[in-house]
Amino acid sequence: MSHERVYRWRVGAVAVGALVALGLLYASPLLLAATTIPLGYVAYGALSSVPVDAAVAVERSFDEATPPPGEAVTVRLTVENVSGATLSDLRVVDGVPDDLAVVGGSARGSFALRPGESATVAYDVVAKRGDFAFADPVVRLRSFGASRLVTETVPAAGERELSSLDPVSAAPLGSTTPVRAGTHPTDSGGEGLEFHSTREYRPGDSISRIDWRRFAKSKELSTVSYREERAVRVVVAVDARPVGRVRPHAGAPTAASLSGYAAERLYETLVDGDVTTSVAAFGVDGSVSSVPTGAGPIPWVDGERDDATAVARTLFDVVQRVADDPEAGTEGPAPPSADRELAGPPTADGTPTAGGTGATPGRGTAGDREEPATRPDQATPDGGADAVDILLSQFPATAQVVLATPVVDDWPVSFVRRLRRRGYPVVVLSPGATGEASLGARVAGHERDVRLTDVAATGATAVDWDRDDPIEGALATALSRLPGGSHG
Repeated sequence: MSHERVYRWRVGAVAVGALVALGLLYASPLLLAATTIPLGYVAYGALSSVPVDAAVAVERSFDEATPPPGEAVTVRLTVENVSGATLSDLRVVDGVPDDLAVVGGSARGSFALRPGESATVAYDVVAKRGDFAFADPVVRLRSFGASRLVTETVPAAGERELSSLDPVSAAPLGSTTPVRAGTHPTDSGGEGLEFHSTREYRPGDSISRIDWRRFAKSKELSTVSYREERAVRVVVAVDARPVGRVRPHAGAPTAASLSGYAAERLYETLVDGDVTTSVAAFGVDGSVSSVPTGAGPIPWVDGERDDATAVARTLFDVVQRVADDPEAGTEGPAPPSADRELAGPPTADGTPTAGGTGATPGRGTAGDREEPATRPDQATPDGGADAVDILLSQFPATAQVVLATPVVDDWPVSFVRRLRRRGYPVVVLSPGATGEASLGARVAGHERDVRLTDVAATGATAVDWDRDDPIEGALATALSRLPGGSHG
């Protein structure tokens, strides 16, 4: 607690001295009588004080203590006068963590409280992934004449920490069952249990697969093919490239950060369902010692390795660290883009916002424009086609691929085309990167919608996740669209 005296009435003291001197000099009773006016202010300021028994109690509450990243959370700070004196000027400032942006209301307030009265400060912050501890609020009491100040840090009762849901502790995905472990039927014929087709008998075919009923009727040998079953393998790829590190407004998580969060939730759900799941990450510097890599420079975690889950979580942690930083963990320039997108001016921390009329050069924003050196379907994000080819060579032949990407440029469409040409079933889960606050945002949103349509045209499934909707719905839809997934 600190006590401070503010000399607000020095002008009054000077006026008293001047009037007294002039009154004595000119022997003027009127001037001497006039000194009572400034003298009253001086005496008022000198005698005014903060009540010695002044005391307040503070309580903090969140409307949701464990929100998903990107959701606005209302914080309420209630201040109560628990003393027997009237507090004529009480001011309070809550201890908001530096990493959380206040997007609505104010974290400070000013009140006059009678004994037993209370008042509440309400404001909104945008949740980010992780745990954020609020500091104790600072309370300042001022005397009625504002010449005495008492400043004190008051411990707040109630909630102190805002924890954005981590995938490991996140709620289950409702009634949707994850992709089933084991095997799933394919559209190709081979060994299996479910009938697929018949063909002419070939020397070497198993006797058990000969259609003996047909032979009894037509005396022709034919071989039965069954729907081939393959072991379930899933690859979760996350797009955290700088071009996707845009946010609709200050304080909101970037689109790349939401992609990383969605990918991690998918991974944890699949692993919990005993599905062998590998992970690839674009936009993360594979040369950093803490980042796991496979044969090439693109970070890769093989789901078959014994410590796959622990290593994958390490990679997701790195993805989240770089996804909110436009200059961290980049692997070189953003991929060429066939068209221009619109981005807004950078926020206070330098991260561009989507939906304005300008862009920040060299930041990998949705507004950057580079002339393509190759056709759009050849554009790659991590050092050229060779790096992506090396990555794809590590994919299991029977893999199903889930790509979490904001689709703010043409590269994800090109990557999906390459996967589809190799025969991989693909689901694209895309968090929205822009809002509707400006013409630029609406144009960028329309271009993203066109790209999602192009993704669907390849035969892949595009799942659009609106930032305003809970992620559980988008995750359940993505999982249900994988072969072997439940459509419940």
